[in-house]
Amino acid sequence: MTSVDARALAETFAGADPARPLEPDLLPAVPDLPSGADPGEAEAVLADRLDQGPRILALLHERMGTQPEWTVETARGYTWWPGRLPLTVRVGDPVAIHGLSAVRVSTTTPLLRGVPPSPAVALRIAEENASAAVDGLVWNPDAGIVTLATDIWCHVGDAWLDPLVYTASGLQAAIAESSVDGLRAQVGGEVAASDHPSAGARTERDELVDAGGAFAAAGDRSTPFTEGDLRALVRGQPGILPFAVHGPDAVTAEFPARSADGILAGRSGQERTRALVDAARRDRTDPARAHEAAWLAAAPAGTALLRISFGERHRDYGAGLAMRLRLPLRAGSVEDAALLAARLNRRELVDAKLAPFVGAWTVEGDAPVFVAFFPVPLARGLGSEDRIAILATFAAWMRERAAWATPVALDGPEGAA
Repeated sequence: MTSVDARALAETFAGADPARPLEPDLLPAVPDLPSGADPGEAEAVLADRLDQGPRILALLHERMGTQPEWTVETARGYTWWPGRLPLTVRVGDPVAIHGLSAVRVSTTTPLLRGVPPSPAVALRIAEENASAAVDGLVWNPDAGIVTLATDIWCHVGDAWLDPLVYTASGLQAAIAESSVDGLRAQVGGEVAASDHPSAGARTERDELVDAGGAFAAAGDRSTPFTEGDLRALVRGQPGILPFAVHGPDAVTAEFPARSADGILAGRSGQERTRALVDAARRDRTDPARAHEAAWLAAAPAGTALLRISFGERHRDYGAGLAMRLRLPLRAGSVEDAALLAARLNRRELVDAKLAPFVGAWTVEGDAPVFVAFFPVPLARGLGSEDRIAILATFAAWMRERAAWATPVALDGPEGAA
């Protein structure tokens, strides 16, 4: 993403209706060259507006090394058997997002079936999701199925989005095979293995299944992100982050939480938020940590809190960007919070929204929390402008998630009080 794209993103979010999340508009069937565009740049302009689906599918086949004999093709996707568990990729129809043609790329792998519905299962799934990176566990208690899933909006122009898409899909193949037996021992059910319709059962798994360890080893290095990147994010994206502070290795920001009827916090809530942020900025040690501690102590009713940090290490992938979004909600008990997190994860895959499902909902005490982790190998070789764009995009996604998730969490029998 270029700095121009980041500014457009900020302008879009700053002008959004505060009563609801943004939703993409469908592209016209036959795109035309925009009025006043430079004819010499026509190819690049139209490439941004054309369907990216075929390109993404070809890229995934190439990077994942799928074999035709273990693959079943569909109109806009495919199912591939890297081992005993089938991995399915689906690419949605193109939509216009910030003037670019984007497609939603969904990758899912069923892990277990016949899992009994119980609060204990919900809590165990939530505990597993506490270390989610780019893929998350989704539990459907009605169907008794546990699925590993991710979905990502993808378009041309961002040097890091394509690698994020094929890395998330590749890691899913590795994570599914390596974790399914242990998960089954904890929550019950049976492994959701299946046979290829013509080739039968795959007894020798693909080498990609064992690539997770090599990817994790690549994270045992220093991060390319800097405090200067965080400073540029806070100062350059007031439309996305109106109430934000940065410390040596983290950014914290408050977003207005929304119900179905509008913003939860009125003018008094905005004044409280501004006072909280101003006080944190005066902290000479770590303003971001001071802001987070003050938000948690104040238990605000009108804002969600985002933390993005490059100072934390993932248990499997080492260095990277750790993200945590806290809603201003409590569920009453850790079991109720786990059930709420499970419902939010299910809705992530079916609701129309701009925030992609990269990471997962988990619990912290009796509160639902969304976590994600961007591994450092995906940022290697990128310049400062691209690193800031990554930060800005994840911040925008989390802001949209906060707007979407709060009314979803407040609605229904699994909702919070």
